[in-house]
Amino acid sequence: MLNCIKKLIEENKMVKISSELLDQEIEFISKSLELMRDAQQISNDAYLDSGSIQGGLTVISSLIEQQIPDVEIDSLMQTLYLRSEILEENHPGISEILESYRN
Repeated sequence: MLNCIKKLIEENKMVKISSELLDQEIEFISKSLELMRDAQQISNDAYLDSGSIQGGLTVISSLIEQQIPDVEIDSLMQTLYLRSEILEENHPGISEILESYRN
């Protein structure tokens, strides 16, 4: 998760991220987490804890569609990054496993 959020924050600094990009990332996260749980690479708790970050991205995607100011989007993305750090602390290695599912 950390890498996903970090990548989105960096992209948003260069080019304003779109809701379509976020929706693609949300879909990747959702499918990958399901596969990770089914393969018993992560616990059910890790899967459920990841849902708050996935949900946060969904909210941000919706706010982008509503043309909320960039400063608010940046703030929300930073909050998600902090949540991702906590997720990684509670479930070490989850970010690395998630990234291994990227094509």
